[in-house]
Amino acid sequence: MRMARNVAGIGVLGGLCLMAACGDPVPPAAQAGISIHLQKYDAMTMPDHAGDQCPPSAHWVNVPYDKDRMPTNQKQLTNDNDSAKAVNNQEGNKVSCSVTPSGSGFAVKGDGNGYAESNGTKYNPSIITIRIPVIAPGDASAKGSVAVQDHASLNTYQTDQCLFSVQGGSLDVAAGKIWGSVKCENIADASTPGSACFVDAGFFKFENCSQ
Repeated sequence: MRMARNVAGIGVLGGLCLMAACGDPVPPAAQAGISIHLQKYDAMTMPDHAGDQCPPSAHWVNVPYDKDRMPTNQKQLTNDNDSAKAVNNQEGNKVSCSVTPSGSGFAVKGDGNGYAESNGTKYNPSIITIRIPVIAPGDASAKGSVAVQDHASLNTYQTDQCLFSVQGGSLDVAAGKIWGSVKCENIADASTPGSACFVDAGFFKFENCSQ
């Protein structure tokens, strides 16, 4: 009788294991820290952009959002040695990313959506998208694109005129993760002619990505 009960118990546990995928640990959630600085063109030093305006004005766009500051007064949260952390599906944040082998380097797709609220006031989220067709360890000028949208910009500002680097500080890239910097020209709102800024400084870190 006892043996029969044990066999039955093993059968139940086996069924539970099949339902819960025993032996397959749940992968850690994707996480990111991103700070992108939008800057206005100076007509005096950059005459080619004399007709461009940057309606969002100069400010940092952060994922995660700095809850102690207003959208237009965000401070830098991620640099080449330190990074804030937004974890997918925690505290209203969303992160998805992949850093997969491509040729001699890696293809990077990163998306961060930072829940934005300060002093009880909810704002439009900070949304940042990064695409790099290929970047290898030590690269300092890999080409790619950036798109940002937040409460200050309202509309999406995007450009494919970006140069990405994984040189300096703790910057690096490997399968499933990247910590890099970026600068971009002509990040613009396509729906508003003459609306263009540039990214004079930007840092991003993605971890626990698909690889």
